[in-house]
Amino acid sequence: MVRVGIIANPAAGKDVRRLVSEATIVTAPEKVGLLRRALVGLDATPVAEVVYLRDSMHLVDQAVQALPQQRRPAFTLKALDLALRHSPEDTRAAAALMASQEVQGILVLGGDGTSRLVAKEIGDVPMLPISTGTNNAFPHWTEATAAGLALGFVASGYAQDAVRRRKRIEVHQDGELKAIALVDAVVLRPESSAVLAVWDPGDVEEVVVTQGLPETVGWSAAVGAALPTGPADAHGAHLRLDHESGRRLRAAIAPGLVADLGIAEVRALPYDTAITVRGPRSIALDGEPLWRVPAGQQATLTVSPHGPRVIEIAAALAVAAREGAFWQVPTR
Repeated sequence: MVRVGIIANPAAGKDVRRLVSEATIVTAPEKVGLLRRALVGLDATPVAEVVYLRDSMHLVDQAVQALPQQRRPAFTLKALDLALRHSPEDTRAAAALMASQEVQGILVLGGDGTSRLVAKEIGDVPMLPISTGTNNAFPHWTEATAAGLALGFVASGYAQDAVRRRKRIEVHQDGELKAIALVDAVVLRPESSAVLAVWDPGDVEEVVVTQGLPETVGWSAAVGAALPTGPADAHGAHLRLDHESGRRLRAAIAPGLVADLGIAEVRALPYDTAITVRGPRSIALDGEPLWRVPAGQQATLTVSPHGPRVIEIAAALAVAAREGAFWQVPTR
């Protein structure tokens, strides 16, 4: 039986950066609409069961109820048996439970932070992230119907070549892996007041990225403006800031917010090359200050090729077409 999971983060795209930039808000009705279209796409594939996180806003339930009766999916829908904590722990716990139930793929609605929480828990289960967050360098901007089709075909055994291993940043402390990031790790100055998000260049000392492209927004875009680094490149990149430097760089560090940055150094960062962070420091992972290094201690940041397996939508649908998947009536 082909089983997939859905995790939709109701809080994605609502952080403090909307107060200091021009980021849009992806509303609950818009998320419901995305889910409706994704469910229709999934129903055209051999997926037999969908397990999902019943979040605080019941986004998946709303999506099903909003579909006309004749378009409601034929597969079985099951909510995970989880007690909600109304925190990021809900996303993490749902991802871990789905992996233990051996789903063949997971659809994720959120931004970089939501994708990071899922990726930390699912091992080699393929994920398909759709953008509904603030900074969305990692998830896809896509039509959700196509995303549902791609996820369903990959989970059903088609288009396995369209699942690509991505990079990650690993945070080690005392010899143990403590946390990961999928796009960027931003080291904050000791006196930084950032609590919920990083938007003030004066707070930032250095940036480590798995990828940095000038067409994105966020701190990875600062690297992309100086040294474009793609998801398929076999290395990451490292940027050090010097706010007094005469080397100035303009970068879109948030939607509608272009900053003037002083640059000390930018370089490619080979796999497993450690950047040492000495406390007291905070490290923002994919835009959210999550990890603190106490005074007298240190942590290391390294770019690793052992990140999550991600479904590339266009590639998956092209391979599925070549394999004749669209000609077959789904059997469940």
